Amino acid sequence: MTDMTPRVAVAMLGARRHYAVPRLLYEAGLLECFYTDSYIGNKPWLEAVLKMIPKSVRSRGVQRWLGRRDAVLPADKVKSFEALGLWYVWALSRARNNLQQQIVYKKAAERFSHHILASGIGDAHIVWGFNGASLEIFEQAKVQGITCILEQTILPKRLESNLLREEVERWPGWEPGLQIPETESLLSAREKQEWALADRIIAGSNFVRTGLIECGVSADKISVIPYGVDIQRFPSPEKKAVVSNDGPLKILFAGQVGLRKGIPDLLMTLQKFKPGEIHARIAGTIALEHKRLRGYGESVQFLGQVPRSEIQQLFNWADIFVLPSIVEGSATVTYEALMSGVPVITTPNAGSIVRDGEDGFIVPIRDPDAL
Repeated sequence: MTDMTPRVAVAMLGARRHYAVPRLLYEAGLLECFYTDSYIGNKPWLEAVLKMIPKSVRSRGVQRWLGRRDAVLPADKVKSFEALGLWYVWALSRARNNLQQQIVYKKAAERFSHHILASGIGDAHIVWGFNGASLEIFEQAKVQGITCILEQTILPKRLESNLLREEVERWPGWEPGLQIPETESLLSAREKQEWALADRIIAGSNFVRTGLIECGVSADKISVIPYGVDIQRFPSPEKKAVVSNDGPLKILFAGQVGLRKGIPDLLMTLQKFKPGEIHARIAGTIALEHKRLRGYGESVQFLGQVPRSEIQQLFNWADIFVLPSIVEGSATVTYEALMSGVPVITTPNAGSIVRDGEDGFIVPIRDPDAL
């Protein structure tokens, strides 16, 4: 009897959601092959060499590379392109603003697709790709009669650009590296073609689904599947008191410290508290001009980039988690906060699963008073 089990090839540029999609497909017996750029889990010799570098002198790049692995995925299911990955990291490091980053991403996506097509996709019946990095793969897959699934990880580029353009106008000079194209971006054009080729589009939230429909995608083509988290990474959550019994309210933010995450609105909100009423920790790479972060005193700490291994300690510390995002797909950090037993205050645009009034609160974007 012929085996009718569908076989899925996953093409992922980067390490999205810690390789959740290929891992889950493998555990379900559906993974044909997983393609990515840099991956160390299928190269034990390279992992051994990099681990010889003392932790005290390891660069962030080496540390990130060592994290490019999954304990469940077998090495023979993974095909990675290290030269491309190294070029991609180098090119991104030279990009001066987000427009240059988009150019780099487009080139990386094209090269990634060509590497995959040159390797072949085995006996796959389905190709699972991600927005902006699937066009050439889908074009060839359609010729071969292979089903194409596109995961739309964030609001469509056109709508994202509109929202961010408004943020730049609201907060001029706050984030000089954020530049919005006046015409359709390179990635927006790719997205449109990918939507047309895709047989099914996966959205992590209704926020993304609504955006796709606004851009002309048929609602019948879209499935909303919230992301979730690996529950084994978290201790059993215990319900926390919303307000500390002894001392100030402990507020946590985690994510890039920039306009897209609504940081200026959060800072305006924090200014409304009296000294001693709050203690806020803001964790993440700082994209804003540093002078904008001065004058908040000891009640607000900017921690910079925090290793993933230390994020759980911050959740354990916090009374509440705040993410006033302007645009997301479905912010994974909100799931992590909930799994840690921390109530969440966020916006509809974060695409979270927070139930207003139960797990936390949903407030409008750009509203420090509501926040």
